[in-house]
Amino acid sequence: MASLNLSDVTRIATEAAAQLSSRLRVVGVTHGAADGDYAEVVVDVVEGHKEPSRLSLGVFRNTSASMLRLEIADKLRTKL
Repeated sequence: MASLNLSDVTRIATEAAAQLSSRLRVVGVTHGAADGDYAEVVVDVVEGHKEPSRLSLGVFRNTSASMLRLEIADKLRTKL
């Protein structure tokens, strides 16, 4: 299976975060250092007037869009 590109991962992560909570903001996606299919999704959790908390989620891009959306949503739920 071909890997999703970083733009796809950003779009999918943004959609998954928006479905979970309006407090979540995807601020970036970058290649991981070790594996070409690995990416890091950086998400801010906005908490009112406080500085946002920042989460980093590791994902692999060699999957389908629907599977990646489920993985990101599950990881976000776990960290919240």
